Amino acid sequence: MEQDFNRQFTQCPSCGSDDRFFEQLGQELKDRGLAREEWQMSLAISQGVVVDKVKEAAIPIGSELPGYGYKTDICMDCGCVYAKDIRRTTVKKSLAPGPMELPPFDVRGN
Repeated sequence: MEQDFNRQFTQCPSCGSDDRFFEQLGQELKDRGLAREEWQMSLAISQGVVVDKVKEAAIPIGSELPGYGYKTDICMDCGCVYAKDIRRTTVKKSLAPGPMELPPFDVRGN
């Protein structure tokens, strides 16, 4: 996989609709002046690292590990929950016992 893998999906993979539930809720807030224009609403936003927890302690501080981020929404036509944005990141292991430092997953869609 490319180090800078980043993919956006603009239509439901099941029915092809581009009407998304949480995206439209966010737009209602923007229309009323209650949210910033660059702000995006999603059902879920998650990010993390892919690491074998059994081997994590042996990984040296500063090592780079593959990370991920994704955003999901719900199709308003068929109800399918799907990823609208997925990306691969690179994460450096931080000092133990703190969590690994993740790059920010921009909620504004950038």
